[in-house]
Amino acid sequence: MRRTQAQRSEATRLRILDATCQSLVERGYAETTTAEVLARADVPRGTLLHHFPTKVDLLVASVQHVARRRLDALAAELSALPDDADELDAFIDGVWHHFSAPLFWAALELWNAARTDAELRAALMPVEKEIFGVLHERASALLGDDPRVPTVVQMTFEVMTGLVMTGIVSGELGRRELLIRRWKRAAAILLGRRAPDTLVERAKGT
Repeated sequence: MRRTQAQRSEATRLRILDATCQSLVERGYAETTTAEVLARADVPRGTLLHHFPTKVDLLVASVQHVARRRLDALAAELSALPDDADELDAFIDGVWHHFSAPLFWAALELWNAARTDAELRAALMPVEKEIFGVLHERASALLGDDPRVPTVVQMTFEVMTGLVMTGIVSGELGRRELLIRRWKRAAAILLGRRAPDTLVERAKGT
């Protein structure tokens, strides 16, 4: 069955967004030029400008596109949890999986660039607000309406972001796994689900 003009246009738009994200991950913000995206997406310049009149429009839409796709995947993971799963551990694992995926690096590239680019920062802020708002909503649905949940969830985002950024440089997988395990314990204590004296792991045989 032949696709409609609208379907062809949307497919082209998605191809441009995927090409932009791939470039951000592989080449970084500075080298994600219009020419680079055109070559990767294999579309005419006029087509690119029709969908995204400015570079900022293109970059922000790309991150939004990837984030929504990752959020859908995270929601599917959380909704498929077995009945006996620990929801807090599963949520932290899901966020880590979401944040540590290479495509999250595209967002980090834009965050860094937005520090000195007022136009990019202004366009990026509402997108990030929407994304993290959805994450908070899904966390509350999973973990309950305990007033401590929003703080623990936000701290989870901050911890995972920090681990991703240091991991890009150090690559110390073992240390990151240890810190994630410790954060799971600390988060459970903050939510009153564990006793405070269980924070420190005891050596076997003691």
